[in-house]
Amino acid sequence: MNPYIESFLRKIHFHHHRFFKGRKSRIMTYHKCIKNFIIYRGAGFARGKINLGTLDILELQGRLQGKEERVNRRIIDKKISSISQRNEFRSFFFFLEKEFPGSYEHMPFIKSERPDFLLRYKNQVMGIEVTEAIDAGDARLRGRVYESDFRGRKSREIERYVDQNPTFSLEKAKSSLEKLIVKRIMDKKEKFEEFQSADREILIIIANHHEFRNPGDIERVRKALEKNDLLEKAPFSLVVMNMIHGAYAHFRWAKGGAVLEKNLGSKKETFRAPRGKSL
Repeated sequence: MNPYIESFLRKIHFHHHRFFKGRKSRIMTYHKCIKNFIIYRGAGFARGKINLGTLDILELQGRLQGKEERVNRRIIDKKISSISQRNEFRSFFFFLEKEFPGSYEHMPFIKSERPDFLLRYKNQVMGIEVTEAIDAGDARLRGRVYESDFRGRKSREIERYVDQNPTFSLEKAKSSLEKLIVKRIMDKKEKFEEFQSADREILIIIANHHEFRNPGDIERVRKALEKNDLLEKAPFSLVVMNMIHGAYAHFRWAKGGAVLEKNLGSKKETFRAPRGKSL
């Protein structure tokens, strides 16, 4: 292995486990997750910047420059974090950016298990659980793609490839997005009773589908929620997001119907790290 990549990976592995795998949960912020590493090997020099939650490579300089795909592939091969764990962080940071655009970088949170994140906002503790609207056919397809030559690519590139490549369209299961969302909500209604209590609960459903991209798609999902009274007795409000196409909607139950608390429509934007220095 390239000695600079090897040293970089050792640093990533150490700090990722220190922050998120230790016995004691650490209070983190998005800003703290952005980590700069400097690597010296004799007279050589390299610098790397990474998001320790998502494990996305943000910047490589010196002897690491131009090796982003190789580093990403090595991270997956090393099994520092699973794809599902990386997607949890991606969706959580996407949620923070949309809900709290002026302050998300410094909002304190803890990575937990039940729910996935505990977030402190003003005097409230918010419990954030992340799940995905995906059926067995899509999950198997994604697994094959992740094990293919695309494995070293960024997650959103893989998701876009799975969603748009016509050679896979006949293999996909036929479950509608609304049915997948209904199933996830019903599953989580029961599980939230066993979760650590919080002042407010939010369920995030990742819906990286072409069926959820524009205001019409968001309204269709809202009507499905209202028709089935899905949020009436749910302990949580609901966020549905498409991180590929930028669609984001936050639903809650009020006055006998599903209300859009926040609707950011479809803008082709993806979560990007701030360019400032890390803590």
